[in-house]
Amino acid sequence: MTIKNKIINYLEDYEGGFGFQELCDLVINNDNCVFCGTCIALCPRIGILKNKPALLERDTDCSLCSKYCARTFFPEELFEKKVFSNQKKDFILGCYQRAIVARSSDELILKKAQNGGIITTLLIHALNTGYVDGVLLIDKDEDWRPIPVVARTAEQIIASSGSKYTIAPTLLPYGDAIHKYKLERLAFVGMPCQIQAVRKLQIDPPLSNKLGKFKMILGLFCTSNYSYDLIKKYLKNNLGLKLGEIQKFDIIQGKLIVLLRNGKIREIPLKDVKSYQWPSCQYCKDYTAEFADISVGSVGAPSEKWNSVIIRSDAGKKLFDDVVTSKKIEFSNKIDITKIEQASLKKKSNVMRMDNKVISAMRFFNISEIELKTYSVLISLGYTDLSILGRVMNINEVKVRSILNKLKQRNWIAEVNGGFRPYSPYQVFKDEMKKFKIQFKEMINKIKSDELKELEDLFLQNNFMHVLYNEFIDSIP
Repeated sequence: MTIKNKIINYLEDYEGGFGFQELCDLVINNDNCVFCGTCIALCPRIGILKNKPALLERDTDCSLCSKYCARTFFPEELFEKKVFSNQKKDFILGCYQRAIVARSSDELILKKAQNGGIITTLLIHALNTGYVDGVLLIDKDEDWRPIPVVARTAEQIIASSGSKYTIAPTLLPYGDAIHKYKLERLAFVGMPCQIQAVRKLQIDPPLSNKLGKFKMILGLFCTSNYSYDLIKKYLKNNLGLKLGEIQKFDIIQGKLIVLLRNGKIREIPLKDVKSYQWPSCQYCKDYTAEFADISVGSVGAPSEKWNSVIIRSDAGKKLFDDVVTSKKIEFSNKIDITKIEQASLKKKSNVMRMDNKVISAMRFFNISEIELKTYSVLISLGYTDLSILGRVMNINEVKVRSILNKLKQRNWIAEVNGGFRPYSPYQVFKDEMKKFKIQFKEMINKIKSDELKELEDLFLQNNFMHVLYNEFIDSIP
């Protein structure tokens, strides 16, 4: 069976009973929704209420919302093989072919776009050459409110350029791209978390077999994203900024940079705006958009006039090379890949550890504290390798390997393709209780057959005169 067919089998295999309510319980109400807009785009019964997907009428349990959700099951290994062929995976940056810095050769784009204008240049070239006929991206109104759009002209792409740093349902107009505009080949620009939904849509499009096929996926480096309240409330009320004064945003070295139209700059420590962070960002470990065809950011570039570019797939390489040949982009190998790795590792290292009460309770399974802590870190990191785990825990790799081997023997974790993945706590608990019951039963049988008989004989020998007749009879095995 081909890799594509394996993924399609997952997307099309449905036995019923998993609808929007289950999606709410597992994702939306569990602070795990990335607000990509996929479920809303696929189902007319789902809308938006208080910045969350909400059911507007009776749920038919068609399961599309849950299957294509960016936060439900995403078999990474299969998608990596499908999208990136047999490229070796870097556990910090993902699969990629080349990392460089680049910038647009178009002064108009440089003036309007974020940093080097690479995203805008790639999209316009793809549109003008017929590689795509539409782009899903985010525009904004005069108050910086994000607006999902289907850009079909170079002017629309330029108008939408620049980072908004506000969460938005970029995939919301996916249905319009198909039903309203009849577009066949789409490009997508978005956050690392949103791209997982796009890859599912790309492999097995649920709305049309001919229209709306994703040909190019461009991802943005992302530390975290924010709710619109960051702009609407914090900047306006706390800093007294008029929204029309803002020219662009950037995040550099732990600060939110606000560039005003008058040339002034306001710098805000990210810790001051942490309360406006989108809830699901705390669980995301992907800084460089590891499942994009091309990933673009500013970290690692020599100045703010350049973009760092990570070329991942063959499709991404073909488009980038074509734009370079057309002399619409200039590039250099002077990229500081170490800075990108540090930023990526920092995000992956944002682990949610077990609290002491949980660790104390799980000691019931006769497991060491360091093994428990390693398991808890793996739960937060997800699929990772020995090197990253050692760096996060600040333990040498020899010791980490020894701990991992013990956890493997207990079936708490699995080793897959050179990396490690934790089994669910529920499964671990279930297996441990099963083992405990077997051991407990064996212990009871041993006591009953050996030690208990000897102890009872000793009791009778020393207390025969004090034992009632019925008790004496009951003591005979």
